[in-house]
Amino acid sequence: MSDVKQSLQEKLEKLEKGLFLMSKDRIRALSTHEAKDLVEELRGVLAAAKTDAAKL
Repeated sequence: MSDVKQSLQEKLEKLEKGLFLMSKDRIRALSTHEAKDLVEELRGVLAAAKTDAAKL
């Protein structure tokens, strides 16, 4: 797999994990602070994933 595809796959996995942590299926609820931090982190991951996708 190319480096760009591998990088994109890793970013998508981070997004998937982050969304799971905020879903109703999670083990424990996130605090407001944790949720805000996670959203900001996922926004960065999404921006990077969009950049990777543009390279394909």
